[in-house]
Amino acid sequence: MQYNFDEIIERRNTQSSKWDNVGVRVGNSEALPMWVADTDFTCPIPVVEAVMERAAHPIYGYSFVVPEFYESTIRWIKKQHDWDIKKEWIVFATGVVPVMNTMIQEYTQEGDEVIIQQPVYHPFGFAINDNNRVLVNNELIYKEGRYFIDFEDLEKRAASPRVKLMIICNPHNPVGRVWTEEELIRVADICVRNHVLMVVDEIHSDLIFEGYRHVPLASLKTEYAMNSVTCYAPSKTFNCAGLRGSGLVIPNPEIRKRLEQRFKMNRSIQQSIFALPAYVAAYTKCDDYLDQLLPYLERNVAYLDEYLKTYMPKIKLVKPEGTYLMWLDCSGMGMSPDELEDFFINRSLVAISKGSGFGSCGGQFVRMNIGCPRSILAKGLERIKRTYEEGIYEKDM
Repeated sequence: MQYNFDEIIERRNTQSSKWDNVGVRVGNSEALPMWVADTDFTCPIPVVEAVMERAAHPIYGYSFVVPEFYESTIRWIKKQHDWDIKKEWIVFATGVVPVMNTMIQEYTQEGDEVIIQQPVYHPFGFAINDNNRVLVNNELIYKEGRYFIDFEDLEKRAASPRVKLMIICNPHNPVGRVWTEEELIRVADICVRNHVLMVVDEIHSDLIFEGYRHVPLASLKTEYAMNSVTCYAPSKTFNCAGLRGSGLVIPNPEIRKRLEQRFKMNRSIQQSIFALPAYVAAYTKCDDYLDQLLPYLERNVAYLDEYLKTYMPKIKLVKPEGTYLMWLDCSGMGMSPDELEDFFINRSLVAISKGSGFGSCGGQFVRMNIGCPRSILAKGLERIKRTYEEGIYEKDM
């Protein structure tokens, strides 16, 4: 099946958080939405058909996890990442963020410490702070336009008896790193040695660019698998985040049992009747969609990079190794985080995610979503360029 990712699909008046709620979320309803992490591409046709087929039945009662959920998860992870997983390892969840909260509630106590690596997806920090745990930041090192893990710092922090859990993001949102096998081994060895449970968010793991390879951390050694929970979902790959379906891979039966019990306690295990048909369709019938999506995203990346170098050299793209979320280094602009937010959202009318939301170390950056038709990307860049050239950006060298 051929997909046209240049097609403009009107999303206003569809209860879209990205488009209909942009004024509430970023403070300017006229800003072009290039912020929240869903794309402006059609879902794969088999996913749409699966939802429509189920919707055609006039009773929307309770559902249950069907065998096809497990079979499709096993198939997809083997195909994409060459990892053989077992049916009994797999648990349905309504989303990765609820899983983070549930893991923190089940495996830590108030006052315990949880490690994250900022700048990182902000709901990780919310999950820690909202549950009255202590956020421990193993801040990534930014050097010559690329991010690296500070292993010396991680060793020190993980050695604390108060640290019970680490959340690992791979590929990393927002900096775009796809951690290498060697990097993952070093992180996992530190966690295993210090009895720190690992929660691994691999939700962007299908969106890997040419020259890079995603390696599931838990696939590397049995001891890693037995000390981790790995989170997958079709939502980013196939643009179906609103259907609320994800799969957890938990080889350790004790960890799995406790997590399932906590799901039941929180009454958070009931799935939408549309989530399962969409999930199964995505992981069994949509290989061609991803095959076409990845080259399109890479061309968007190249367009963005060239545009910035040509017209706005003070804004630099941190080279992404995966995902459609671009991390832009704006330190050359000489602006504060608030000034950057005003420059993009109010003066350029482009809704981005401000970098400081991913941790204070992100204050000189913004995150831009390029999961959109090229014409929308071009429109956003033209708006930014106009502001850049008009001298509204006044912090000249």
